[in-house]
Amino acid sequence: MSSTEDGGSASSTSAFVSSLIFYGVIGSIIYLVFASMRPKQPAVYAPKSLELATTDAEERPPPVPSGFFAWFTFLAGKSQTFFVHYCGVDGYLFTRYVGIFSVVSLIGCFMLLPILLPVNATNGQSLDGFELLGFANVTNHNRYYAHAFLSWFYFGFIIYMIFRELVFYTGFRHAFQTTPLYDGLLSSRTLLLTNIDSEFMTEDALREKFPYINRIWYAKDHGDLSKLVKERSKVSAKYEGAANSVINKGVKYHNKLVKKEKPLPNNARGYIKKEPTHKLGKIPFIGEKVNTIDYSISRLDTLNSEIESAQDEGAIASAKQLNCVFIEFANQLEAQRAYQASVYLNFKGRFIGIAPDDVVWENLELSASSKRLKRIGANTLLTLMIIFWAIPVAVVGCISNITFLTEKVPFLRFINNCPSVLLGLITGILPTVLLSILMSLVPVFIKFAGKKSGAVSKQELELYCQSWYFGFQVIQVFLVMTLSSAATSTVSAIINDPGSAMTLLAQNLPKASNFYISYFLLQGLMTPVLSLLRAVPLLLSHALKFLQNTPRKKWTAANVLSAPSWGVIYPPTELLVVLFVVYSIISPILLVFSTFTMALLYVAYLYLMTYVNGKDHDMRGRNYPKALFQTFVGLYLAEICNLGLFIMAKAWGPLVLSVVILVVTVLSHLYFRYRFESLFDTVPLSAIHIARGDTSYDSSLYAKDQGKKEVETTGKNYLEDNLNPPDEVKEATAGDNQTFSSTAGTALSGTKEGGVGAGRANFSEGEDGIQSDRPEAASTSFSSRMMYFLHPLKSFSFNSLRSELPSIFNLTVSYSSTYLQTAYEDPCIRDEAPNIWVPKDPVGISEYQVSKAENTSVKIFDGHTSYEESGADYDVTGPPPSYEQAVKA
Repeated sequence: MSSTEDGGSASSTSAFVSSLIFYGVIGSIIYLVFASMRPKQPAVYAPKSLELATTDAEERPPPVPSGFFAWFTFLAGKSQTFFVHYCGVDGYLFTRYVGIFSVVSLIGCFMLLPILLPVNATNGQSLDGFELLGFANVTNHNRYYAHAFLSWFYFGFIIYMIFRELVFYTGFRHAFQTTPLYDGLLSSRTLLLTNIDSEFMTEDALREKFPYINRIWYAKDHGDLSKLVKERSKVSAKYEGAANSVINKGVKYHNKLVKKEKPLPNNARGYIKKEPTHKLGKIPFIGEKVNTIDYSISRLDTLNSEIESAQDEGAIASAKQLNCVFIEFANQLEAQRAYQASVYLNFKGRFIGIAPDDVVWENLELSASSKRLKRIGANTLLTLMIIFWAIPVAVVGCISNITFLTEKVPFLRFINNCPSVLLGLITGILPTVLLSILMSLVPVFIKFAGKKSGAVSKQELELYCQSWYFGFQVIQVFLVMTLSSAATSTVSAIINDPGSAMTLLAQNLPKASNFYISYFLLQGLMTPVLSLLRAVPLLLSHALKFLQNTPRKKWTAANVLSAPSWGVIYPPTELLVVLFVVYSIISPILLVFSTFTMALLYVAYLYLMTYVNGKDHDMRGRNYPKALFQTFVGLYLAEICNLGLFIMAKAWGPLVLSVVILVVTVLSHLYFRYRFESLFDTVPLSAIHIARGDTSYDSSLYAKDQGKKEVETTGKNYLEDNLNPPDEVKEATAGDNQTFSSTAGTALSGTKEGGVGAGRANFSEGEDGIQSDRPEAASTSFSSRMMYFLHPLKSFSFNSLRSELPSIFNLTVSYSSTYLQTAYEDPCIRDEAPNIWVPKDPVGISEYQVSKAENTSVKIFDGHTSYEESGADYDVTGPPPSYEQAVKA
């Protein structure tokens, strides 16, 4: 063994030990802080269990008993129904993704380690450290058959799990979409069509295609008004901050004078030493300097007048009509009929399930060609970013194997003299921390590009972010890190013999797994506890409380739950899945660490989704199937890496076997897309009938393929069916649409644990006999459990999935006629003049601020606050002025 190889093994072992000790100690300390603080700080660690102005009583989970691990044992005994109730659909499906693949990793340990570890470790190159247990240690080519055949079994198992979860998601989505809650939502019965042809720019033309329309909202170009509203919001925010700053400083000055027993000013103006100023130029520090408060009052007064004129009915009516339209139908059944038909009616830009608050209004005005060009530009920009981001990531990869470079780079030779502990910190901890920091900077830029690319809804924006952030993670954290890490470990040999570069890289590719073992240690020992600690909210509630310097910020911090961005939170977890899949055959010992990491992440996220995180916008679980499909990237990379290693080793038999599993993977991927993608945004009409308890309906139409063929038939036959519409469409169209929310869905009766649905759909078993209510799940026999596992259409039947939904899905939403009339109009049309919120202080400065704006249209509100007896600070006793709880649409 060469000295370089010996040094590399020593470095990798030192890096692992240092990472394990460092992350283990720090992680344990962080968990102790969390466990001790959790019962004392419910506003930080269990805000969803509190009575907040922005949440309803039925959304509050039961309190968690005190104790260092009581929260874990408490949640461990809860059912799927409980987590669907309190995590929400999106939160539940995210935790399910983490949990499912922690199990996949665990099964990989049982499936691969007993065979591959002895195959790799015995009679090989006698490498040291983890390399001894990896692919790189093998010298006998016949042993590669073990790797090839086991890749069949393991990768095949992963493909089946993806299929099983796609079956689950499809049935689960149809089940909750047909509950009274979702069936009655305005968004469930509203269709958005973009870039429609000019022939459909009239209501009569649309009604000819879609006869059972309730309302039509044509999007209009309110660009100028929207700019004025955005400026008003920006100016009012600056004004509110400045006014509160003046009051806060004035009260502190008053308290200081009282404490020192000095004479007090005669009026409130005497407490204001200096009012804030700013410059008007768009470039920082350049432009006319103005008094912030005086300028804001004047500018707001002008903006209020201009906006009021622009919001006049005549001005709104005369605005340019865009080729986008929102169409509300009588109920979800008719909306789904239209949605499923729209693709056959040549409406390419079609969306359903988008609430008014989720629309990106400024992008509705984009034509198809403009959106295409913007999307190409955004994608090009992100591609360039990925390319140039590879430079700092490659540097991080070199650090993980920096000891290999010291032989050829003289100024780095001092590293050889470092103590082993320090060397471990440099090569094990520093690269993983730097990489995590680099990755955290990416999502903001991707979302900016996504919005500029023409996304018409927040849901589309999140899915765009998920796609690009995942691609970014895979390319940077896997490809660039692996190549840079492996390349640096062979730099000496490549310099001596350039012709051996590819062979040496293939042989040393498995050694890059050392970095990922440290990476999994970081993610497993640090990410869960840091997520649970919630350091920023904890600091904001104590040490950084001064940042909550306005009543609005205080109220928001106390009443508005933080919501995860699903396009940001999924990709790092997907990356972990890709990594353990890729290295499952190359370095199977990594599965031990991935199982440990995924399990801890699952436990942490389960708590956070149940007790901490709120909801911003309803994705209806759409990130879940995207994550499942993106998991195929891990399979492709694993199989391609295996092919490369077998080619370099000239192991032709295993190579052929690897080609077979690659072909199977490609065919499976294509079939899954064909089988499921058309069902992600549609609800088969049979599912709606079944949910309404229609016992006469032929349930086998849904049971055989979850309604895929039915969806296609519905769309193709739409125009013909309109000549003889179903009875329920006639009745619904003739009635008041506000009653539709209460007509759909079998009632789901509740239990103490969040409501296990007792309502059954009461439909007959299909011809193929796959419909059931999971009798096998209750059986303890191994054969029954295997049958349950191997028949997802049976185990995830529509009836059984629906029976596990919580009773909260039986609630309905009612809308006022006023809201319905204007729901899908650009919100800038109805935007009201903002209220500036300041605390009513004991000195009278707030009254002085109110008086300054008396003769203008600017509104200043100094209520819903109460100063403490000491006068040092104030409490917020009510919501912001003109506050209205968001409507669930």
